[in-house]
Amino acid sequence: MCNLGPVPKLHRAKRGQAPNCTSAQTANTWYNRRMRPSRNEKENAMREKLIAELYENQFNKFVGFEVLELSPTYSKAKVKCSEKIQNPYGSIHGGALLALVDTMAGATGCMNGYYVTTVSANLNFLLPAVNTEYIYCECMKLKTGKHILVFDIRITDDEGNLLDSGEFSFFASKTPLLDNTMRY
Repeated sequence: MCNLGPVPKLHRAKRGQAPNCTSAQTANTWYNRRMRPSRNEKENAMREKLIAELYENQFNKFVGFEVLELSPTYSKAKVKCSEKIQNPYGSIHGGALLALVDTMAGATGCMNGYYVTTVSANLNFLLPAVNTEYIYCECMKLKTGKHILVFDIRITDDEGNLLDSGEFSFFASKTPLLDNTMRY
């Protein structure tokens, strides 16, 4: 296990509200202007394709998260704390948190050029997600092996308090992300 030291308070730059995007392409353009620039054209093409796929997926639309950052080594997203993803006790349902993390860590893994699938998922629920407008998910790559990618996960609230932490592993398939012949 990697020792990451004490958990720092996360400071976020103030971000404007996302426009009411009518299509994944419009959302792509808006978020790409808000993110750090890509290192090259291939990375930018992968980012655009992944963001379009994320925003077109019906389950992701239901959860309602916004991608704030997406690169081969780091991703960040936020989700509004709403009643539709709360458990009966008024906090965000653990399944919704796990889905958010799995989606974002998987998207980060795909930024290496190949589609990935989850091998293992470990999320430690430290504090309930209550009394916050948004929750933030950060995925940081710990290791890239020949086939396995490992990510450190942090979920925080509006104040930067650590709510959940974990580690996810993914298997990199042989299907290139930018290849249009998706096979199952």
